[in-house]
Amino acid sequence: MSLKGKHAFITGCGKRLGRSMAEELLKHGMDISAHYRNSQKEVHELQEWAQTNGLGQVLPIPADLRSSEAIKRAVEAATQNLGPVDLLINSASDFYPTPIGSVTTEIWDSLFELNLRAPFFLTQQIVKTMNPGANVIFISDTHATKPIAKYAPYCATKAALVSLSRSLAKELSPDIRVNSISPGTLLAQHGATQEETTRAAQRTLLGRIGCPNDLIQGLLFLIRSSYITGFDLVIDGGRGLL
Repeated sequence: MSLKGKHAFITGCGKRLGRSMAEELLKHGMDISAHYRNSQKEVHELQEWAQTNGLGQVLPIPADLRSSEAIKRAVEAATQNLGPVDLLINSASDFYPTPIGSVTTEIWDSLFELNLRAPFFLTQQIVKTMNPGANVIFISDTHATKPIAKYAPYCATKAALVSLSRSLAKELSPDIRVNSISPGTLLAQHGATQEETTRAAQRTLLGRIGCPNDLIQGLLFLIRSSYITGFDLVIDGGRGLL
């Protein structure tokens, strides 16, 4: 399946895994609607990189996805400039500790608004533009099924995201395939010490943390596998078995 000339809408495109996925899909000839909230500089650097290397188009899409009006404007800008969306990757999310006793309704609502509500309403808006054969992929987390202490609301949003992807796979079939990816530790956390990174590696069967390319290979597999829908692809080095 050739991706050349296809249109991907990626949320959280400026940094880390979102940026890595965008770069790879550009190399495969896709045009990217590159959503960001605070990473304007990074997305414009991505745009310049693509232009310099003769790759696909990058359309910067600034939006706070917690706003339904912002979602509508973002989808309109994407489709007016690059045409119908062939691939939606819901990648943007917040991740920070929320130990019990410290969680306010504002913290709870903020995490659920960005990590769960926004992907649903963005998907609802974008599928209206999609042609048969299009794909939706939700980036979840291995913490959806193997939660960690002090991150209960975050883990709950990611568990719900897997369920959401399966529900939408049923509802949007056979025209649109919907899957999720649950990565483990593919990048060291911001501010993590070497000791913390080593401990993360030891909590896998393979004895190492992953890298963005591990996610990318799984992403390409799901995009190209026309007979897979409603599936959660776990990429965790075997951590879930420990």
